[in-house]
Amino acid sequence: MKFRIIIFMLAIVAFITGCTNSEKEEDKFTVENVIQAIQAEGPKLISKGQADDAFSNLNNVKPNVFNISNPIESSKPESISVYIFDSEKARIEGLKIFNQHIETAKLVSYPIVYEQKNALVIYFSSREKNTKFGEKIQTAMRKL
Repeated sequence: MKFRIIIFMLAIVAFITGCTNSEKEEDKFTVENVIQAIQAEGPKLISKGQADDAFSNLNNVKPNVFNISNPIESSKPESISVYIFDSEKARIEGLKIFNQHIETAKLVSYPIVYEQKNALVIYFSSREKNTKFGEKIQTAMRKL
């Protein structure tokens, strides 16, 4: 009888542990999740590939870079960098590194940061205020 109780308890512990681990994996975002959410808000994204320079590397994560534009507007496209970290903690560390980088950088655009769980999106806007896509990116990130 004791043996059955022990086996039953071990089965319950294994079941609970298995469910907990799978939920954590489901909470992580992918580049595809982020891109689909942003495009659902209207902007058109064109992949520029993965950045490979030291400035873009944050906490050992290279971003996927996209031009962002309005399909019905013919103005110069702006860009976004999408970082997908292993965890929210890693994303926070990556943002600290980015903030250190921009303290000394001379940028020709205005970086605006959007965060959600393990995802970090940096929108490089041509304007500091009244950005073309800031609200759309923010809405997309909230909906993730």
